[in-house]
Amino acid sequence: MKPDLRVYGEARGLSFEAWAGLAPDCPLEGADYRDGTLALEHEGRWVDANAFLESLALALSPGGEGQADVIDNDAWTISRYTLGPGKCESQTFAIDDVLENTKGEGNL
Repeated sequence: MKPDLRVYGEARGLSFEAWAGLAPDCPLEGADYRDGTLALEHEGRWVDANAFLESLALALSPGGEGQADVIDNDAWTISRYTLGPGKCESQTFAIDDVLENTKGEGNL
């Protein structure tokens, strides 16, 4: 059975205290914090990744940054998130549109 949602990303500039505050509410099955960097991975049932990424952006230290791709297998979309201290911006594309636009880059 394929997962409903996949999330892959990373955020840098997150203090241990900020992560300790976020960790209990992190809905992603894979979140690995080390030395100010949070690696994110999720392949499973749908979770509210958007809300978590917004909270993560609010917790970033000045100069912190991050990105995440949220792939909705049911809607066949990918949302690309860019994170900065207090800001979470995203764009959503149909996966077929992303693949079509990158054919010349070796994507078949």
